[in-house]
Amino acid sequence: MMHMEHRLVQTQSQRLMLTQKMQQALQVLQLSGLELEAYVQQELETNPMLEVIPKEPVPVEINAKAESQPEGHDAAQFDDVAFDLDAFASRWDQKLREGQDMSVNRDMADRRDFYENSITREDSFSALLMNQVRMAFDNPKLVEVAEFIIGELDDRGYFTGSLEDIARMTETPLDEVERVLYRVQKFEPTGVGARDATECLLLQINAEYPNEEQLKVLVAEHLDDLQKRQIPKIAKDMGITPERVEDLKELLSTLNPWPGREFSGEPTQYVTPDLEVEKVDDEFVVRLTNERVPDLQINGMYRRMTKDKGMGKDDKVYIRQKLESAKWLIRNIEQRQETILRIGIAIVEVQEDFLRHGVERIKPLTLQEIATKVGVHEATVSRTTRGKYIQTPQGLFELKYFFSPGLKSSNGEDQSSKSVQSVIRKIIDAEDKKKPLSDQKIADMLAKEGLTIARRTVTKYREGMNIPATTMRKGYGA
Repeated sequence: MMHMEHRLVQTQSQRLMLTQKMQQALQVLQLSGLELEAYVQQELETNPMLEVIPKEPVPVEINAKAESQPEGHDAAQFDDVAFDLDAFASRWDQKLREGQDMSVNRDMADRRDFYENSITREDSFSALLMNQVRMAFDNPKLVEVAEFIIGELDDRGYFTGSLEDIARMTETPLDEVERVLYRVQKFEPTGVGARDATECLLLQINAEYPNEEQLKVLVAEHLDDLQKRQIPKIAKDMGITPERVEDLKELLSTLNPWPGREFSGEPTQYVTPDLEVEKVDDEFVVRLTNERVPDLQINGMYRRMTKDKGMGKDDKVYIRQKLESAKWLIRNIEQRQETILRIGIAIVEVQEDFLRHGVERIKPLTLQEIATKVGVHEATVSRTTRGKYIQTPQGLFELKYFFSPGLKSSNGEDQSSKSVQSVIRKIIDAEDKKKPLSDQKIADMLAKEGLTIARRTVTKYREGMNIPATTMRKGYGA
């Protein structure tokens, strides 16, 4: 017989308490230069303690060969903040996006609204997806995983990252990360989060034509033949008429193999670099540009008001709160800049061959390698490199560009996937346009150069560079 009763039970648990200072530090760190400029402008309008210092034309400079760790008092201050960032970064981001109250004043809510409303044109695709994340997940850990997945979508809307890396960074079981990806793949636009064209089209078929089993078979097993216009062959293999294949092809033409492209058709907003690399005496020097980062200081008049004995208690409390807020904003911006610089220096040290010779010499690099080198968490590197740009002798690149997995060559050396893509592009550029090379032929040519990769990998890289298939290239430029 079950006995039920009410009892008081004392339990022990841990709760994450985030101060406004830490919330702001994390928010400032992940803002792009344009977003930070707008954020600071709002702070200037709401906090009389802040004022802008006219910029000096002397850039901050650190040699890429020098030690990455800052020195003196500033270094200690950075270590304290970086420790907190690493401990709380992912969890706070979730709470901020969910719009939880977090026992803060209205100013913080206004800042969150401002941030969400000031997203740039380039970020609108991510913003659309993040709105759906908030509706799809109520678990902060799953929201964090979804954020990283969305951060790894390319302009086609395809997921190009590593589920294993995301599982490690977020300390989440791999099968749970996979379930989050499958959930994201149900977002709008349909097909987002797919890992290749086949998966993208199948996701759309399941949504638009769920009863068209033959259409699913056509895409899953005969997409290559369809691109080659092998209608009779497909009809024979599927046991249907060529007319039916044409009908299925017509249905397929209503789908969008690149669901992210509809968000990239408007003019791109002008990007200014956060860092610059210059070759000086055969060494590479990394500088912060600071073009969009205002230099702030405390307004002297309002600082003196805190010592006015005739001021009322409520006024004093208000002024002191604004003073504290202003101090922390200045510190957090300094820490943001220091973090960007240290990570930029670490990347330049690794990618020196790329700076000298181009993309063919770019090295495989992971977030964890840079995190270890700089002494921060892997998630901090991920947030810092997203939306931050560096001007190099090879052109302007997002910091995130320099991270790519490695492939083993026959001599045992690691080669970046980006360098392989560059070789594939050169092979295709040099091909006979009357007899374009198949992906298998390109794979064979790479194997002769000591790099063995599968045909499907060549296909993936070719599609990632928006290079048409063999039949579509025939005659082009001839």
